[in-house]
Amino acid sequence: MNKRFYNSDVCVVGLGCVLPDAGNPSEFWSNILAGKCSIRKISEERWSSNLYFSLDKNEPDKTYSNVAAFVENKKIKSLCGDLDIDFSKNNRLQVMALGATTQALSGLSPDTLKRNRKNTAIFLGCMELDEAFTLEKFYLHEKDSLKKFITKNILKNQKQIFTKLKEYFCKHESDSEAGVASVLTTSVINLIRQKFNLQGESALIDAACASSLAAIDVAVRALRNYQTDLAITGGMESNLAPSTFIIFSKAGVLSQNRCLPFDKKTDGLSQGEGAVIFALQRMEDAIKDNNKIYGVIKSIGSSSDGRSSSSFSPSKDGQVLAFRRAYQDFGENNVNYVECHGTGTKIGDGMELASLSEFFGGQQVPIGSVKSLVGHTKGAAGATGLLKCILILQNKLIPSAKYLETPITDKDKSIYPNKDAIDLKDVSSPLRLGISSFGFGNTNYHLVLDEFNNSGEIIKAKKAATSPIVLLGSSSISLKKVDLDLITSKFKIPPQSLPYIDKVQLQALLAVDEAFEGANIDAGLLDKEEIKVISASCLGLSSAMELVYRIEYEEFRESLSFLDKKSLNLLIGCKNKFLEATEDTGPGVLNNVIAGRVCNIFDFKGKNFNVDADFNSFSAALNIASRELQEKEGIIVLLDCEEELNKKNLIIERTRINCSILTTLAFAREKNYPIGEVVKNIYCHS
Repeated sequence: MNKRFYNSDVCVVGLGCVLPDAGNPSEFWSNILAGKCSIRKISEERWSSNLYFSLDKNEPDKTYSNVAAFVENKKIKSLCGDLDIDFSKNNRLQVMALGATTQALSGLSPDTLKRNRKNTAIFLGCMELDEAFTLEKFYLHEKDSLKKFITKNILKNQKQIFTKLKEYFCKHESDSEAGVASVLTTSVINLIRQKFNLQGESALIDAACASSLAAIDVAVRALRNYQTDLAITGGMESNLAPSTFIIFSKAGVLSQNRCLPFDKKTDGLSQGEGAVIFALQRMEDAIKDNNKIYGVIKSIGSSSDGRSSSSFSPSKDGQVLAFRRAYQDFGENNVNYVECHGTGTKIGDGMELASLSEFFGGQQVPIGSVKSLVGHTKGAAGATGLLKCILILQNKLIPSAKYLETPITDKDKSIYPNKDAIDLKDVSSPLRLGISSFGFGNTNYHLVLDEFNNSGEIIKAKKAATSPIVLLGSSSISLKKVDLDLITSKFKIPPQSLPYIDKVQLQALLAVDEAFEGANIDAGLLDKEEIKVISASCLGLSSAMELVYRIEYEEFRESLSFLDKKSLNLLIGCKNKFLEATEDTGPGVLNNVIAGRVCNIFDFKGKNFNVDADFNSFSAALNIASRELQEKEGIIVLLDCEEELNKKNLIIERTRINCSILTTLAFAREKNYPIGEVVKNIYCHS
């Protein structure tokens, strides 16, 4: 195994987490050793099972599963006290992320933070808004139509109805500042900045369930490129609203009891929430500052599946491609353990086992998935797996998967979930672990983590030569009107799926097609593995909001229970102006699928993700794209939405989507591509 380290290798120097039943990494490790499962019936404080739960899988607007791993409200309130912040003005996402960040920075040398305050980057994985925004936005969006409907259609009890509605909404309303914060998820970053007086580059990175590894990848590149000297990164998730359960239910992927990754008895995934945050430094700086090195991120490989059957379906070839890219510089692909994506779905686990078996080729590799204990933490999933692996390195022990009864393995039983603990104390150092995270939109990430060995040789890395970034082609498409017939004919999307796909995703396809055509480049003749797609957009597509509004109408069953059944059903029937959730809904409402759908339709196999930096998303995405191209030449398709915030109605209004095809000057000349203009990189401290 390679024992060499480079001065520019990126090290984990700080850890923090707020997870179900685990307020810090030490508690998390204790739970892992004990096999403590935090998946249980959802708290009635979050939502009522009476309203949204049904064993009938075909019943509209219902979920057949009401179990998840969640952080108790009392823990959130306790954290607010510890952090000296107001519970009523901060949502769960903000509180958990700030709590985990505070832990991650607390162990650093005082000089580290002091010296780097003006150049600390923050890149956090996040795929959804906090669930708290739903009630506020529902009220603002629907209050006028509700008033008109009640006045027109329900003759009795109008005064009582309006009184109850006022009580209901007042109970859930927040002040205007908190309302804006719930819509602009980047408020989490602003809160961290204010707490620690930080400046530097920042953004939320959305690659669906692979978001946190995608964010860590962005942070690692910023450090290796010497554009930042300290990075706060990881992932967060706090959306266990009924709509998320209903989306997963209609896709048929939820477990009714508890997910059992790589066990024959598993019947689906379980949702989770939490925040896992790391502080990263280059090795030369970590050693100079005398910071503890918990592990070394040697590489991160990523891919898109390209033209696969569905944005929900895993692909063995896509996963193997991510593995190949992660290990390509080592000369071997040996690992002591792989923390898998391992969601507990039969198809997903089976496909992941097949891809691991193909890539690792008969080696004895134990595998596992912490999702068996804390559920699928979605935007924080990869970071949760990485935290587990860092704790494995620190304790020299691969914990047992106590829940396993009948594990599934490859045919040679060389890739296997370990039912018994594995002692690593006598295994040659440095240990090497792999962490996988895959996301809807067909995006795959695999991170290689090495144990730090003081006796290892540290070599000075050569800085890569840079080349100007150039524009090959561009386009701009309005979002006001979508020609569904044109999209169906051009991109072969089934007409029945179109109503469930957000217009930004659909128009992005036309924008990419037009940009390549305008540049006189035939996208079909390009090396698809060289093309990456990055979108720039605030989280929360319109189609996702409409689904939430539909589901929210069910709340009236309890608050207006005094109404006669006919009047109540008439009122709740207002939800039918919005589409009900189907198996097509999930991919259609996710921001990262703006880029993912482009990869799917055009068969691009580079990485894809979304960048959210408020209304500076294009500049942030351009910086990230520039670093990607400097490290590995190729083509990046950059999509950005023109957006503004309607503060009155707490809505992100989108008017156009723009496409820029980018590469380096050297690569354009090598391939004889038509060069439009040199792009000035916009590196800024925001």
